[in-house]
Amino acid sequence: MKQFSIINKTMLRLGIAGVVIATALRLFFSNLRPSIQFTGGMEVVTDQSISDEQIWILETSMTDAWYTDFAITKGNKDGYGSVLLQQRFSWNDEVSAITELIQSTMVDNGIIASRDNILEQSVIWPSIGDYITKSARQALIWGTILMAIYILFSFAGMRKVISPLLLAIVTIFTMIFDVSFASGVYGLIMSMNETIQVDTIFIIALLTVMWYSINDTIVIFDRIRENTLDYLKEDEQEDGKKKKKKDKKVAKAAFDRAEVFDRSLRQTMRRSLATSISTLLVIAAMYVFGTGILKMFAFTLGMGVIAGTYSSIFVAAPLAYLLSGGSKKVEVE
Repeated sequence: MKQFSIINKTMLRLGIAGVVIATALRLFFSNLRPSIQFTGGMEVVTDQSISDEQIWILETSMTDAWYTDFAITKGNKDGYGSVLLQQRFSWNDEVSAITELIQSTMVDNGIIASRDNILEQSVIWPSIGDYITKSARQALIWGTILMAIYILFSFAGMRKVISPLLLAIVTIFTMIFDVSFASGVYGLIMSMNETIQVDTIFIIALLTVMWYSINDTIVIFDRIRENTLDYLKEDEQEDGKKKKKKDKKVAKAAFDRAEVFDRSLRQTMRRSLATSISTLLVIAAMYVFGTGILKMFAFTLGMGVIAGTYSSIFVAAPLAYLLSGGSKKVEVE
């Protein structure tokens, strides 16, 4: 019985991956709605629900007061209605003026009965968002560099047939696929629910997805490495038996990439699926029983785990196979 081969459909699987990345990034950026944690602004939480018409009233009030560079949306914080004002504040007097304007407009137009209905008000300066963005960027850069260094040293033993640098590049591409997929689904949700925005929890979820993606990919690469070294060792032993002891020629082994890659994938697929399913069960519990930011964190992380499971098997290994020479046989001394 012919065994199932993943490597045979390499170009098809990579084409699907490219389409998924392009579609996901378009979905995310076309619906991108940064939270006030990145833009700076103000959040007013009330014990009343906020309607689209009331948001329009607040926007009109801000425009009449000669404010131009702002955006107001309705939010939801722990089940309570909230007003989210995106505005880069320049000084404390501006914060006080806008606070008074928002609160008085809400009372005068019956959005809330009195200021006692305001449960919470928070002001975020844009410097906080700048710090968060800088920290996330540094984590991404250093994490990628350290991962590449680890692969270069850990997989150095198989460099005669597959370059460790290529494996590092493939791992980064796989990580981009997973993060893009999770971001694209998040962007789709943002298009359907205007209270959902890109915030620090989303960034943390993406960083977690990156870790999971790298871990799952390296597990499969590690099995490819083991099978590669075993394959070469077996061939060298067989060649050695046929040669006389006086023969000083070095034995050569024909390395069949497709066979080694497919064997490695079959050996790790069950483990990868079992790990992913058990992880998704925990994430599903977080989503079902969690609320607010925990629910969205679990959702984003779950999408990343699903993408990571697919990409480690159907993207990482086929791409490594293609970049390392595809079906071309290699003679290794």
